[in-house]
Amino acid sequence: MPKVEKESDFELCKENKDKGRPTGEYETLDVSKQLKECGLAGYDTLYIQFRDSSGELLPVVVQTPAIDDDEEDPLQADFVGSSTSKGKRKRTLQDN
Repeated sequence: MPKVEKESDFELCKENKDKGRPTGEYETLDVSKQLKECGLAGYDTLYIQFRDSSGELLPVVVQTPAIDDDEEDPLQADFVGSSTSKGKRKRTLQDN
């Protein structure tokens, strides 16, 4: 990661999408606007695009960490339901 000394050493970017899918290209955000004016949804990710020593923008490098690396896979977990569980259930003929 390049060393940042001043604000002009990087730009904030958003990922371009086509029909909701990432295109792999990034658009630099206008520094004169607030984030809410840049067309970002509340869940969109901001990216930082650094500049090299000559002032040119470097490519965005993204590493997405696993969210739940340490947790057990929910599809392989054993779920045991309690026969005395309360809550909504289907009505049977015996309930009349």
